[in-house]
Amino acid sequence: MKLFDKFEAVKFPEENLIFITKNEYLYYIYNPKYKSWKKHKNAGNDQITVSNYPDVSKEELIKALGGLFPKKETDFIRCCNISQLHTGDLLNLLKENYSNYMSDDEIYYSVDRFLSESNIYYKSYLKLKDLFDIANTTKQNNEQILTQIKELCFDVVGRDIFKKEIEIIDGHDCSSYFWTRPVRVIDFSDTNGIDNIAEMGSAEISIEENDVDQYLTPFLYKYFDNELEANKKRVDYHGDDDEQPSYLSDFEWYLTHNFYTFSSVENMLKDIKDTMNALSTGRENEFTDKLKEKRGFATYELVYAKNLTAEQIKEYNENRPQKDNTEKELIIDFYRRFIYRMEYMMKVGEEKGYNLISFMGP
Repeated sequence: MKLFDKFEAVKFPEENLIFITKNEYLYYIYNPKYKSWKKHKNAGNDQITVSNYPDVSKEELIKALGGLFPKKETDFIRCCNISQLHTGDLLNLLKENYSNYMSDDEIYYSVDRFLSESNIYYKSYLKLKDLFDIANTTKQNNEQILTQIKELCFDVVGRDIFKKEIEIIDGHDCSSYFWTRPVRVIDFSDTNGIDNIAEMGSAEISIEENDVDQYLTPFLYKYFDNELEANKKRVDYHGDDDEQPSYLSDFEWYLTHNFYTFSSVENMLKDIKDTMNALSTGRENEFTDKLKEKRGFATYELVYAKNLTAEQIKEYNENRPQKDNTEKELIIDFYRRFIYRMEYMMKVGEEKGYNLISFMGP
């Protein structure tokens, strides 16, 4: 039975279940025996051929939902055990239940960040729900709510996740981030081949590419070694289709390993420590001037932008930022955290048999 937004409801007779799909991908499952709904663990990734399954009747579906005919996805989400839901599901419930507060962009962002940083998502959701319920009853304003959310978050997470900082994410972030991790080459015939490099994902960190460009490239470019065998053997898949493969050289920005020995990383960290000292004392070294130069997307020449006139584009290009005005305290704090993670990465990497560090762009 077709529902809304390409959602459909079908039966799985062999197991006496009801499947809820979207674009033929499985999302929700109802078990009539236990009268229970659950969100599929691999929701949105397991595809079924809906036409091969019999339709659910409207009466059956209404009965399964306790007398309600579904009009939106949250009608299914509400029937699931909240401990099984993802942060996005919980966020959607809060957005729907407390639209008077969640329509405020700052509150929405704070709630989203709070849920994503929580170890046990649904516990934080329940605490937020209580907070919003009290706020509705006592007619609190958005500023009061925002303050309470941040205080609650600190109590639950144990740190201030809203403080201004240059972010380092533990693990692998698939958006516009550089990935840094210990690696080992297992086949030197092509060190750009995905199956030729062993990666230690458990020690990986992710840093937004603009931050890498601004704060790390002066060091990464200095210590990149073109003569290191791992770097020399990176096959260029966009090269000519000759019998002899062509190879990449220099630091590559996108989806390519840039390899560093542990010793080169140690020397890089020495330079970073000296730069931290230079920034804090006001002296100059070979990197302080480079850090003042603005890099990243903000400096790129704009060719086209939606809703901008040619005159506006010209004005933007003429006023692109040339200098970086990041507070030195933020840069020093970022370097301190980066050094800690890199030193830890090399220690555990060496312990597990890895001998290189890879920096790979998005």
